[in-house]
Amino acid sequence: MHVQEISQLNQELLRMKAAYSAAPFADLNDRVALLQTLLSRLVKAQEAFVNAADLDFNGRTEFDSKIGDIMPTINGLKYQIKHLSKWMKPDRRRSGLAMWPSKVWVQQVPKGVVGVIAPWNYPIQLSLLPVFTALAAGNRVMLKLSEFTPHVNQEIIMLFADLTEHCMIIEGDHTVASEFSSLNFDHLFFTGATNIGKKVMMSAAENLVPVTLELGGKSPVIVADDADMTHTAKSILLGKLTNAGQICVAPDYVLVTKKNKSALIEALEEQYLLHFSDGKHDKKLSSIITKRQFQRLCGVLDDAINKGATIWPEVKNDTDQTAPFRMGLHIVTEPTEDMRVLQDEIFGPILPIIEVDSIDAALQYIELSERPLASYLFTENKTLQDLVCKRLRTGTLAINETILQVTIEDMPFGGIGHSGMGQYHAKEGFLTFSHGKSILASNKKLRFRTALLLKQSKLLLEPIKALFLK
Repeated sequence: MHVQEISQLNQELLRMKAAYSAAPFADLNDRVALLQTLLSRLVKAQEAFVNAADLDFNGRTEFDSKIGDIMPTINGLKYQIKHLSKWMKPDRRRSGLAMWPSKVWVQQVPKGVVGVIAPWNYPIQLSLLPVFTALAAGNRVMLKLSEFTPHVNQEIIMLFADLTEHCMIIEGDHTVASEFSSLNFDHLFFTGATNIGKKVMMSAAENLVPVTLELGGKSPVIVADDADMTHTAKSILLGKLTNAGQICVAPDYVLVTKKNKSALIEALEEQYLLHFSDGKHDKKLSSIITKRQFQRLCGVLDDAINKGATIWPEVKNDTDQTAPFRMGLHIVTEPTEDMRVLQDEIFGPILPIIEVDSIDAALQYIELSERPLASYLFTENKTLQDLVCKRLRTGTLAINETILQVTIEDMPFGGIGHSGMGQYHAKEGFLTFSHGKSILASNKKLRFRTALLLKQSKLLLEPIKALFLK
């Protein structure tokens, strides 16, 4: 549905709330049947989604669409179907001696109607996986798609064509997204930039709508003295060049000691030339999605050059300003804090290398920055691994790998601080879109307890004081 008038949003929300009220707790069989239908459709539509993403990006690799976008969505959905019955079961709790023999439990119930605002960079996974998770939890969903991926949007619309009572698709520009975030949802889920996330949270606060914010930030790489330089370089390139660096958990900058700085840079250059021999025109590289994003990245490079940084390979002034917007790897050495490359999330194939005196200095550098969505450590030292696992405040951490941690179905995903709040994926996603309702149930044989409490009877109060107030 392409919104022409803002009033349409409220009308659709009321319609979805009515649909939810008519069937407020879908049973397991109904939920699984819905998810199985969506799974079957998604598997059949794989090629259509790949072609659509290729058109939206003016050149997106099959690897980025199938392996990075579709596969995690399918695997995540399969995981939900497999574990949903377990997640839906009441969680029995202890009543305690004072309330014995009453029964108590926590029942996960749907929140109601969930709003999902999706980004453009992974338009399949980051649109569909939150929706599937919300549906698994028994909710109805309104999904606001990015205006920058119109072809993928049409495939998503077809996926839900006859299921609009479960998920209503909304299209429109940033003004529609702004109004969407102010609707009185029962939960609002947003994936995108931190500065936009702040505005979404402010809008939601007007109606006390709980939010989950999956944001971004500058994800650091720490390279210890014992790191394998070849493997480290390959891993960094995988994380930095997948989807042309347009991924929220891409390595944003590297912290390396003087001992390994030259060796790491040489390894990065060697492995890049080996695996992407045609540079920015290599068929294994996706395009930058829009002219605006491309010009922003060119501006980051120009700013670094003007302030004294060294760029490899040399930045040429023959950049084509018409689609497709192609940009290969650019390594930035000798960056300084006044450069944009160290101030803002890069979200592209530009990699600053920062020399530090020690790993402690690297950890302190990160600690003094905003909390990252992801962090990466390269070392075989178990003591150092354990230290970073416990000390570093980060949304996710991968050791001797990059970006692969987000593909694991049984791991929650989410940020901390400026990189987000709340989690999804795995069981945590189901819990995000559910309310844990605490329930106490007593039978008629226990009615004397209420009567004694109401009378403040010593027959009940004296044993309670003897047992619990000492």
